[in-house]
Amino acid sequence: MNQLTSHRKFNRTGVLFAAFISVMIFLSIVALPVQAGFQLQEETPHPPKTLDDQELEITPLPGVPVEVGGQIIFYVRQRVGSLSPTERAALIQDRINQLATNPFAPQVELTLVESSEGTDIMAGEQILLTVTNADAAALDMEREEAAQIAAGLIQSVIVETRQQYSLQARIVRILEFLAIIAGLIIIFILINRLYHRLVQKIEISKTDEVTGKRPGKNPFLQSKLWKRTARLLLNIFRWFLLIFIIIVVLPFALRILPATAMIAEQLIELVITPLSAFWFWLVTNQNNFAVIFIIILVTYILIRIVGAIFNEIGKGDFRIKGFEPEWAPFTRKILSFLMVVAAVIIAYPYIPGSDSEGFKGITIFLGALVTISSASAVSNIVSGVIQTYTGAFKVGDVVKIGDITGVVIEKRLLTTRVRTFKNETVSIPNSGVINANVVNYSALARGKGLILYTTVTIGYDVPWQQVHQLLVAAALATQDVLESPKPFVLQTSLNDFNVSYQLNCYTQNPLRMIKTYSALHANIQDQFNQAGVEIMSPAYTALRDGNTAAIPAEDRPEGYQAPGFRIDQPYNPD
Repeated sequence: MNQLTSHRKFNRTGVLFAAFISVMIFLSIVALPVQAGFQLQEETPHPPKTLDDQELEITPLPGVPVEVGGQIIFYVRQRVGSLSPTERAALIQDRINQLATNPFAPQVELTLVESSEGTDIMAGEQILLTVTNADAAALDMEREEAAQIAAGLIQSVIVETRQQYSLQARIVRILEFLAIIAGLIIIFILINRLYHRLVQKIEISKTDEVTGKRPGKNPFLQSKLWKRTARLLLNIFRWFLLIFIIIVVLPFALRILPATAMIAEQLIELVITPLSAFWFWLVTNQNNFAVIFIIILVTYILIRIVGAIFNEIGKGDFRIKGFEPEWAPFTRKILSFLMVVAAVIIAYPYIPGSDSEGFKGITIFLGALVTISSASAVSNIVSGVIQTYTGAFKVGDVVKIGDITGVVIEKRLLTTRVRTFKNETVSIPNSGVINANVVNYSALARGKGLILYTTVTIGYDVPWQQVHQLLVAAALATQDVLESPKPFVLQTSLNDFNVSYQLNCYTQNPLRMIKTYSALHANIQDQFNQAGVEIMSPAYTALRDGNTAAIPAEDRPEGYQAPGFRIDQPYNPD
């Protein structure tokens, strides 16, 4: 519904805009007098039309042109009294334009009248211009001859201009202009409708619900991002097409009407000038562009070749002595980056404008900015390289970096990402990894086995042989604990009230280390409770009178009763 409303608004706005332009131009042409443009220029004019097949060659001396109907008829180079050549040319041009662009004026007959200042060219009672001796001398002619030729040129231009400005010609031009505007409006409406239809098709395409086809495993197609991207590209293309059509068609439409012919020329010049400069720039630098293209092509091919080689190394299909397969992805990225840097350095002299002071200044500024702001980044990159080729750990290993324990899920150029056993993803800068103590549990497990250890404290009243037996039994009853090598117990300290026993057992599954610890502790409790042995941790007083044993009720002996409180020596008041 919103798209339909937008579509109608677009069409209505286009129609009203075109109608407004057409009416304004129609009124400006029919109701108002039209004046041709006036422009100073220092160039050789086009050969003017002649009278009675007599050709007049005007030399390109410095002067001010007199232009009527877009055509230069002659130049004014001499002063007359207080009038400069510019003022004379403007006055002459204005008088001739008034006669030439008035379709209702009677037929004009030009006459030559001699005066004290020279030969006057008259249109009825109005003096159009005065040809002086200086004017004739500048053309290397007699004054009468120059006046006759000038009168003939003016007469010819007036007749031709009046034909162009006749009512019939104006109506034809207005109809042509309106036809072009109508065609533009129709084209705009069709383009807008086509755009909205394509957008609707994009919106309703919901994989198998409409088309019966699935978008595959591509995450870009499975997300809604491709729809937004498609709409954006369609909208950009629509506006580009509309602007292109306006730029191409509008100047030709404006040239049809004399009142807007000068605007059309300015629009054409406004478009052609930058395009011409751009084309000249392309032609001038075509060799540089060819070299840059070859450098880019060669670099791309080398990157693809290196990528293919290291992919095979990473898969294990191709081996290099002393080079681990897990180094392949990182090495491929480093080599690709270095090749891109080398290509930029080689292509730099061929970049158009690279030798300009402005380009050099921007390059120096960017280099200083990168140098100042990238100290930590460079440190992380170097640290990443070091830890990759030292083989401290690889993706999938269970490691402890500082206070963080988890599984390495990704090794990047700047950071290392670890997923903890609480399913938290932690990004650690590579410089921090190098400076921290790293424990690789997976590397230990791949060998003889990773040792899991825990400590309990038991009172001196329990034989240490029984404690060892109970701890080893608890370890062997735990899942993921290896029977061989056999678990062992170390007595780490003799405390004031108890002995510290450290149980050590082997496992080859560090990913389940947390669950293994939990199960091990549970089995220790079960073994000691079933044996009737209390776990004193960290200390327990030796006074037992009147206290129930710290063992679950179901594990106590049958008929067990807490001992009563007693005093070994009788009370002696003395």
